[in-house]
Amino acid sequence: MAKKGFIDIKESNEGKFTAWAKKNMPGKSVCAAASTVMKQKKKYKPSVVKMANFAKNFGCSTKKK
Repeated sequence: MAKKGFIDIKESNEGKFTAWAKKNMPGKSVCAAASTVMKQKKKYKPSVVKMANFAKNFGCSTKKK
């Protein structure tokens, strides 16, 4: 059972956006690639936009205490 509040990603989907970012935006970090995609949503496929949004919301966010 997953911990409460933890986002569960299917194994088949793990690393998809990272691989896409490395292939299509070499030299950029995954978070920078996600930001670029989110700024220009019409330029990218809806599936890439969804992955970028997820990466930006859950992978790139930093919690300051």
